[in-house]
Amino acid sequence: MSNDTGYDFGDDPGVPRGEGRSIEECVEHMRANASTNDKGDRNEREAADILGRVYGKGNVDKVDAYSNSDPLRFIDVLAAKDPWPVRFVQVKTNRFTAKDKLDYAARVERFDGSVCPEVWVRVDYEGWRLYRYVGDPDWWECYLEMDTCDYDATVEAFRERIGFYGGGPA
Repeated sequence: MSNDTGYDFGDDPGVPRGEGRSIEECVEHMRANASTNDKGDRNEREAADILGRVYGKGNVDKVDAYSNSDPLRFIDVLAAKDPWPVRFVQVKTNRFTAKDKLDYAARVERFDGSVCPEVWVRVDYEGWRLYRYVGDPDWWECYLEMDTCDYDATVEAFRERIGFYGGGPA
């Protein structure tokens, strides 16, 4: 069975045909998921670029979601360079819920003091909110909140916040 997209759906198990969805609804569902994944990938690349402007491009790695290099299912971006701590960054889009905070806290509690687990949330039309894990009772501290989507302004604010220009790492 095909439609105007040229794709033959047949009995493809990847198409969510349940719940009485038509083929058109299934195509829309697939497009929406692709759009969400594209946005998430774009935000991960931007986070890696921001970290790269501070740590140096060669010291930042965007972890492939489909590889086995992240057994904790937490790390989207990894950054490491003296004198700053190793940053394990989970990138989220728009929300960092209470459930997310508890779930991620359980995963990162096993890291030692040489690692700084963070969650960076890219809020549409607003900018970045950067959280770091601080343990009980606060769990996650928002240490930088941007009210602009301007990339260069975000890089400069991040540099200032972590003591890039002097005063040591924060």
